[in-house]
Amino acid sequence: MLNDIIFYSEQRLQQIAHDQIWNGKGTESDPFVIKNANILGQAILIKNSALYISFINCNFDRAEFEGCRNILLKDCTFEKLVLNKSKSFAINTSYISDIELSRIKQITFKKSIIIDMSTKFKRIKNIILEDCQINNDFLNYILNNDNRGFYPKIKEIIQSFMIMFGYFIFYRLFWRTYDLEYSDIVNLLLIFGLIVSL
Repeated sequence: MLNDIIFYSEQRLQQIAHDQIWNGKGTESDPFVIKNANILGQAILIKNSALYISFINCNFDRAEFEGCRNILLKDCTFEKLVLNKSKSFAINTSYISDIELSRIKQITFKKSIIIDMSTKFKRIKNIILEDCQINNDFLNYILNNDNRGFYPKIKEIIQSFMIMFGYFIFYRLFWRTYDLEYSDIVNLLLIFGLIVSL
């Protein structure tokens, strides 16, 4: 199966759209429409495309999108769907047997069914689920991680460290220099902490 995957770049998609006279222009106001036929193949990899494309009522054994955005998948069926380094996807009334998500954001699922999820599932944010039938593990991952994944948590740790470091510098500069009372330094630290955390 992997050897049968057909690769498409943005340039190749534009050429095929021209040659086959697709509906649409690939723009936001007039997206390309691929409807009722898998003219690209049963197993596809679309990479680094910003074209606006609507896949309507298509069936795929495997569909991979890497570095893509502005895609609508509606009334489609996927044995395997892979979204990597992508954003601005709408997945509506579709059936997905297995999904793999990595480094994605701004993905909306509406009235779709997701049966299973891959273990490769990381760095996701801004996922919206609306009236979906969805695997509990998938849903729990999204809710428990608050759509943030691992790296934003590392960012929060670094921010906390910087605040503590700021407290230390503040203490060294003001308390030692101006011989302030304890209550004064506590109030100043609280104000400083509030400012830093904004």
